Amino acid sequence: MLCASFFSFSSPVHAEQQRLSYDVVIAGGGAGGTSAAIAAARLGVRVALIEETDWLGGQMTAAAVSTMDDLSGNRTGIYGEFYENIRYHYFLKGKSVSTCYWDGNTMAFEPSVGRKILSEMVKAAEKKSKAGGKKGMLDIYYRSKVTAVRKSGNGISGVTAEIGGKKVPIDCSVLIDATEYGDVIPLAGALYRAGNSLSPMISEKSRVQDITWTAVIKKYPGGIPSGLRMTAPPPGYEQYVPEFRRAVAKNGNSFRSYPLRMPVDFATHNGYRGLPDSSNPEDYNASSPEGWESITKTGVNWTNDYPGARKWEGRGGLPVSYLEDGEFRKKANAAALLKTLSFIYYVQNELEEPWSVADDEFDSEYPLQAVKGFVPGEYSEIVRRFPLIPYVRESRRIVGLETPTSKDVRRNSESYRDGRGGREIPHAMAIGGYILDLHAADEDADLENEFGETAASIKTHMPRGPFQIPFGSFISRDVDGLVAAEKNLSMSRLVSGAFRLQPVSMLTGQAAGTIAALAAAADIPPGKLDPRLVQRHLLEAGSALSLCEYNDVPREHPFWPGVQMSNLYGWITPEELPSAPSAKIDDIYNNRLVTARLFGLDKGTFGVDTPLTGNESENLFRRAFSEPGDPVPFLTPGAGSTAFVTRRDFCSALAHILGFRAGQKQYASRYADIPSGSGFFAQVHFLAEKGVLDRVARGGIFLPESFVTKGSAADMMMRAVTAMKGE
Repeated sequence: MLCASFFSFSSPVHAEQQRLSYDVVIAGGGAGGTSAAIAAARLGVRVALIEETDWLGGQMTAAAVSTMDDLSGNRTGIYGEFYENIRYHYFLKGKSVSTCYWDGNTMAFEPSVGRKILSEMVKAAEKKSKAGGKKGMLDIYYRSKVTAVRKSGNGISGVTAEIGGKKVPIDCSVLIDATEYGDVIPLAGALYRAGNSLSPMISEKSRVQDITWTAVIKKYPGGIPSGLRMTAPPPGYEQYVPEFRRAVAKNGNSFRSYPLRMPVDFATHNGYRGLPDSSNPEDYNASSPEGWESITKTGVNWTNDYPGARKWEGRGGLPVSYLEDGEFRKKANAAALLKTLSFIYYVQNELEEPWSVADDEFDSEYPLQAVKGFVPGEYSEIVRRFPLIPYVRESRRIVGLETPTSKDVRRNSESYRDGRGGREIPHAMAIGGYILDLHAADEDADLENEFGETAASIKTHMPRGPFQIPFGSFISRDVDGLVAAEKNLSMSRLVSGAFRLQPVSMLTGQAAGTIAALAAAADIPPGKLDPRLVQRHLLEAGSALSLCEYNDVPREHPFWPGVQMSNLYGWITPEELPSAPSAKIDDIYNNRLVTARLFGLDKGTFGVDTPLTGNESENLFRRAFSEPGDPVPFLTPGAGSTAFVTRRDFCSALAHILGFRAGQKQYASRYADIPSGSGFFAQVHFLAEKGVLDRVARGGIFLPESFVTKGSAADMMMRAVTAMKGE
């Protein structure tokens, strides 16, 4: 089909014959775009997801980078759901997902399985929306692309999309660029960065990272099928052989610890990007050399970066023309595929291994079209089983309200390390965790002087733990209604090396979809949203935003969202902070970190059930409702006292701040222990109608004279500050 509508679209096949209307249009169905679509649909808005291929998942499925670069361990939100769905799929097959990176601490999956799981999650999104009484819609248009952006003044009013070979106008108020290249950003006329250049003056001297056209290869114990065996070297093979030999050799080294001793043997190569193999009745994992020997399916994403060691005109990486010039991009992509094809020939003929492209993952015209005119037809059966798209590590980046630099990320990542305390970003929208990983284009001349970044920054600013992505990174500075996802966020080039990985792309995608849906529903530009409202929705959807976790507030605790919000804004001082040791984020074998986790030092104690004192209550109210230094035009409960605050006093103060006035309304009684004739009756029911008491007063009993706890105070405050925005 030329377009597909999983949900309530009246006549998708004839979409090109009409003008379409949605609240949110998402360009790109990759890891970030799909996650954004799920998040927005769950919030009950009308969403169009426009994807150039016929696969969802982008880099982690269609590009076959299906080994999760999950150094943060933040398996929450939509990424956490995806993670658990993948695990359950392979559990039913009796297979491990711990097949990669020589230790199995993360997850790997076959691209076709990832595509299946994402499709199921997308289909479930609208059902969940309607089950909650909302009218969400999510239509997916495959083999389609946004070709133009319409604006009204400075704001987005719609797009034109190529669907079924015809130009279709689509109205929308919010547009998310989740494409692999950031191709929609210039169509919207937004300021952006490409390499170390700033539009409109994009310099041809700017560089972006190497690309990789990965492949999924598989062992054929009975012999490689004839159509998948290579008897003649692909064009250009000889120029790559020295690079291959330096990386993988017949009598290479087996992995034991970092740094690797090169070249490695073929089993070690396979253990790096090892995948589960649904066609193999046996199970294996990557926890030992014996496990690597047993692997029968893996990804080729090592020693096949393009241009790689040969460089481009004497410099690492690709010129920024790769993003700006469609014809240059096509040629570079074809050359990248040829290099990977050459590696497969090397495996079959020099390493003499019975491996070739997997015959149960891909079978598509997309890679054939990409190399048409560059690769002889004799390789067609192999090429058509390549991933649909190349792995693109770097795209255009919007100029947003904020631009995180490597120095910012380093400082943020030091939160709760070695007793430093929190260095949280209050307006955080997602948590990631990875190294400053640039594949070439990492010299001083390639980086951004405006941010004070040089090649030395890669070492000096290396993250020491997970880090946060701020609200301002998603919001275009100069085009209202344009939101970024995927690799298109506002950030420095060096930071993009840490923000680009699959887990954080899903989590930032969820944030982008939430921002877009709330802005569209409120009919305001995304930049005008109160970030706290977005954060509440993300937290209640299970996406962690604070870098601080507590032993007494696990993620399934009902007050976990409120406590996370308290962490971000410093509302309530916890009883004890985490004291994890500091280390490089990629130092997975650091014994100090392992010991810290074993003894629970990576978590603190919040005091979730501890009563709140008057002094603590005053601090909470001031931080939640006023800017630092501002006078507080209200009385806080128990101000200046070390006595505990009652639920009555806390809620009475909260009601007045939220605009309660006596006699405004008659309320039906909800709580048996609050007489309808009492002065407190109307106040507490006023809060209940605003949803402030949803988690702290259930079952018809309020207990007004009991003490308010830190956990319940954080929960009520989170709901109160967002209720002020009409929630």
